[in-house]
Amino acid sequence: MIKDKTYGTGGIRGWSILQVLSLAFAMLVLGAGCSNMRYLGEDEYLYTGSSVKIETEGEVAVEQQVVRELERVIRPQPNSRVLFWRPRLWFYNVAGEPEDSRIRYWLRNRLGRPPVLLEDAAVERNISLLENRLYNMGFFDSRVRSDTTQKRRKAEVNYTVHLSRPYVFGKLHPPAGVCGAAEHIKEFMQESLIEKGARYSLETLKKERERIDRQMRRKGYYFFHHDYLLFRADSLAGRRSVDLYLTLKEDIPASATKRYKLGDINVYAGSFDKEATPDTLRLDGGINLFDEGGYFRPAMFEKAIFLREGDYYSYENHRRTLSRLFALGVFKFVNVRFTEIDEEEHPLLRADIFLTPVRPRSLSGELKGVSKSNNFAGPAGTASLNNRNLMGGAENLSLGFNVAYETLIGGKSDPASSRQLGMESKLSVPRLLMPFKLNDRPPLMRSETDILLSFDFMSRTEAFNLSSARVQYTYNWNRGDLWQHRLSPLVFNVFALGSVSENIERVLIESAFLRRGFFEQFIIGSQYGFVYNSQLESAGSSDIYFSLNLDFSGNTPYALLKYVLGVSPSDKGYYSLLGQGFSQYSRAEFDLRHYRQLGEGRKMATRLAAGVGIPYGNSSYLPYMKTFSTGGTNSIRAFHPRTLGPGSYRPEEELHGQQNILRTGDVKLEVSAEYRFDMSGMFKGALFTDAGNIWRLREEENTPGGKFQWDSFYREIAVGAGTGLRVDAQFFLLRLDFAFPLILPYDSGTIQPVRPFDKRWRRENLIFNLGIGYPF
Repeated sequence: MIKDKTYGTGGIRGWSILQVLSLAFAMLVLGAGCSNMRYLGEDEYLYTGSSVKIETEGEVAVEQQVVRELERVIRPQPNSRVLFWRPRLWFYNVAGEPEDSRIRYWLRNRLGRPPVLLEDAAVERNISLLENRLYNMGFFDSRVRSDTTQKRRKAEVNYTVHLSRPYVFGKLHPPAGVCGAAEHIKEFMQESLIEKGARYSLETLKKERERIDRQMRRKGYYFFHHDYLLFRADSLAGRRSVDLYLTLKEDIPASATKRYKLGDINVYAGSFDKEATPDTLRLDGGINLFDEGGYFRPAMFEKAIFLREGDYYSYENHRRTLSRLFALGVFKFVNVRFTEIDEEEHPLLRADIFLTPVRPRSLSGELKGVSKSNNFAGPAGTASLNNRNLMGGAENLSLGFNVAYETLIGGKSDPASSRQLGMESKLSVPRLLMPFKLNDRPPLMRSETDILLSFDFMSRTEAFNLSSARVQYTYNWNRGDLWQHRLSPLVFNVFALGSVSENIERVLIESAFLRRGFFEQFIIGSQYGFVYNSQLESAGSSDIYFSLNLDFSGNTPYALLKYVLGVSPSDKGYYSLLGQGFSQYSRAEFDLRHYRQLGEGRKMATRLAAGVGIPYGNSSYLPYMKTFSTGGTNSIRAFHPRTLGPGSYRPEEELHGQQNILRTGDVKLEVSAEYRFDMSGMFKGALFTDAGNIWRLREEENTPGGKFQWDSFYREIAVGAGTGLRVDAQFFLLRLDFAFPLILPYDSGTIQPVRPFDKRWRRENLIFNLGIGYPF
């Protein structure tokens, strides 16, 4: 019995509902798509893609991965299209011959792409490539045939693949011999990626060789390489299985089978004259330090270098050493060279580490444009003074000053603006300064202690002035490339509200939430956060980013005052420090993102972000700066910042584009999905949808409907959609997004009508967002 399935490879696959939202754009270009055909020659057909039809003999499970591999093999790719339009082909055709016109040349050769014709399809070559790829995936006796469908000057090539049951892995035999290298390979094969009974795959064999190579280099085989490993296959065992024999190449160099220990480890800090004989300082671990100027403390190198005399060479320690030395921030170049030393007893490697220092002191200034998630944008300037080696141990002292002027963009009422001034002093020490000795095993790839002191002043036009001071003591560390940890055992942050406008003052008098939120800005607590980012290792077909932030305030002073010292609260009902009530709360938020590569310059990005803050004890409300808000350039883009929530709350007069200080919450939930695709050169496009809202944990008189309810919150989730254009100039990305609301939280989840050709609808619903970088 033969079963068949057909998989398409032409055009755009995996359309989502977001693309349907581009109906107006599709109608506009439909005519242009048809006009491409009239530029073809008399006997020419436009190649529109191909399909892969799978025929199976018996019960053969065809994995989706197999189909995707076959689709990637087929060449060429047809002219890219967006819905019914092939924009790059259209630009090529309408530009005509450039002659002496630079504009025509740019349209035809930069924006445009020539037509991909049927004659370019190379059918026989594709059949050969498909059969070869199938063989590499275990389908040794597969067959491929093709046929062509021609209609209205367009042609599609259909490939039919006949599959029998694939071959599977049989027994795996380790290399013969009793040498040290062979014995270690046998040991590593106990955790082999090759599983008996799994479908044969050449890709699995490649990954197994690379895995053994990494393990060998960790064990001291410095000159070993995966190319020295060979798999010999025997498919005559029967039952469609393949027995594998792992062997070492006959011409493998002798050095590749030797396990090396480390000899002298020489560190040259600064310029080094080979003819001279500089003074040498012998450090622990067999490290010889040559620092002619005496600019660095020896202890810094003992912590930064993980190579030790007498240890076997380890690629992990080699990589850690490079990473740690670069992370110190005092060396421009780091170069580690290993040289084989002739020794009768045991093979040795001498390590020479050459370090080129940067200038320790620098003065810099910067003028830049700032775009924030709340749609405020404008010029900003910074000036900083740095000393990267303050005490000879790569301690970095920085003094910074900043000034900024921002204005609300995209608003539909009177513009709002903000002025900011600030100064910051920060000391970074490349080790963990702790009152007790830390067990640093295994050693950290990076560790740092930051001591921060800052003062800031912000003036919001016709609203309020706010001053703040901050002291923070923070540990940063990570053991690997993908995880980063941050712990701040001490966070001291105090805010002072200055002059306020009459409108704001009236709101503060009426709202206990805002009154206590602004004036109760005395935070004394601790914070912890970590970030996981799989893209830092190597961007794959699927990547994940995850961050978590925990924030606690007021617990220690509250317990000390109430339970240890027995102090009574003030007449206002709360405890005070330095004459001011302090905030007590616990707050947590996370951000989970997933990136899926779809091929041909296409990517699907999704995000789930949520947070909750709970006041208790000495506080009835979260500090205003710790509350959540939503809407804006990097949030729900169909709504201006702070024009959503809490819950189903809607003020009597909606102030489009202006800051609404009541629209904050204790709970936040956001979900976003964005389909990204290449257009031409530096131009990229996107279709997206955002959803979410914020809520309060308690009902407030001035924000009715704002309380979070488990049985109804899902009906109060706002939904928006839109499309965007991105200009990727490599060193920065300019983003222009147009969005419109689909569901309003105060309208019981009713889907709003979309009328893109209605001028009034566009004026009231279309939101323009300008940003730097991707929203997530």
